[in-house]
Amino acid sequence: MEIAKSPKYSRKEFSTIKCILALVLFIYLAFDTVSANVIQAGTDIQTAINSAKAGDTIVVGPGEVSRFEVDRPLTIEGQGSPIISAALQKPAIRVSSDDVTITGFRIKGIGKDSDAKFNYYMQNPAAAAGGRFDEPNSAIVVKGYGFSLINCSIFGAQVAISAENVQDLVLQNTTIDGCDTGASILQSARVKVAACRITSCKKYGLDIEKSRDVTLDNNSIVNNTNGGILLKETNGGIIQDNILSMNTFGLSLWNASYNQVRRNRADHNYYGILVTASSNYNNITDNLAEDNSRSEIVTGFGIGISLQENSSYNMLIRNTAKGNFNGLEISKGCKFNAVYENNASDNKHGIRLNENRNNLIFGNNFMRNDINAYENTSLNIWNTTIGNYYSDYTGKDENNDGIGDQPYSLPGPQSHSFDSRPLIRPLLTGLDGAMLRDEVKKYAVYGPADDEYPTISKQKGVMVISRKASSSPPKWTDSRAFDASAPPFQKENDF
Repeated sequence: MEIAKSPKYSRKEFSTIKCILALVLFIYLAFDTVSANVIQAGTDIQTAINSAKAGDTIVVGPGEVSRFEVDRPLTIEGQGSPIISAALQKPAIRVSSDDVTITGFRIKGIGKDSDAKFNYYMQNPAAAAGGRFDEPNSAIVVKGYGFSLINCSIFGAQVAISAENVQDLVLQNTTIDGCDTGASILQSARVKVAACRITSCKKYGLDIEKSRDVTLDNNSIVNNTNGGILLKETNGGIIQDNILSMNTFGLSLWNASYNQVRRNRADHNYYGILVTASSNYNNITDNLAEDNSRSEIVTGFGIGISLQENSSYNMLIRNTAKGNFNGLEISKGCKFNAVYENNASDNKHGIRLNENRNNLIFGNNFMRNDINAYENTSLNIWNTTIGNYYSDYTGKDENNDGIGDQPYSLPGPQSHSFDSRPLIRPLLTGLDGAMLRDEVKKYAVYGPADDEYPTISKQKGVMVISRKASSSPPKWTDSRAFDASAPPFQKENDF
């Protein structure tokens, strides 16, 4: 039997065949992509998802549509604001894939109902076997990386958006209204919330915990019963250009580090900006804290910007606090914070310090406050080469150098502090970042151990606080806050 031989082609013929095959493959793939790229879904979105390929876009028209789960990289685009309703322990949208974008939906949540949840699990043992009894009724549950929610609205949920162990999460131009918690974001990284409105939540507008690289930009966080934004154990964040109004606290940093809080407006809160047990170079700069008071909590009481409970090594720079009970406040065990170039006016207290030592306060303007500056059971540093401006200072300036000849005594029980170089006129132009670091390194000397009383001396007209004896005391020069190798948000141009 004769075996057929493969035909032989010349090099030119073989090259031509390869080109033809490549062209056929290209045409096939191109037409296949076009035919599957955009899918028009009906009310049953899940059917469209199940037939889609990674990278496809599913378009959904107006009206009531069914709940769905996205288990592959897709864009789900609502047109005409289609409505999805969550159910008990069944989110409206569940995302279990990476690289998912959802836009243009209205989502009805379901509130907390402990009795109904108990009955649900009793009647659905299969769900109980794989479920968590502590899981809230969430409108959207996110488990995948690279999720974006854009131009949506969510209302009435126990938790509007629940995300855990997520990276590259984006919430943009989205409204959250009337939920218990707006967004619960846990153990996540590279989170961005921008141009969102979060209002009338019973607990928190944004609850972000144990996360990093969080950017909160240009949001309106209004009328949330407990807190507007909680950043707990969250590091490396940028919180900027937000409106924080009519919350119990507008923004709270709790055990948080390396965050930039800048150009926010906080008004009509009980606390405008609250920093608790947070150290390691949080920079609070260029914020406006105005008319913070919540008379339904404590009549007439409200704090503009507050550092509390051992918050140390932070910066308060170029903030404006006016019309509050306490404009600026540092309370209970806070050390080595630098308070510079702030304007506190028309408050009950311009700045009030309680039970603190070795904070550096200089170059600030305290004007028309009932009490411009107050120190209770504290010993802090109130001037470097310059002090602060106090509108009630009555000393003279015989040599016309702009610095008062008599020190300004800080009022308050057990206060031993003086501003030795009070300014005659308000400070209008301040120090740049390099000069500020030089001032802090020169004058902010590490102080006593907690059980020691500090020594205080006057060196060339400047009050310097230090502890009695130490073989090798740490210095602020060792601090990353003033080190060229510090993270980018700690460098000079961030002051």
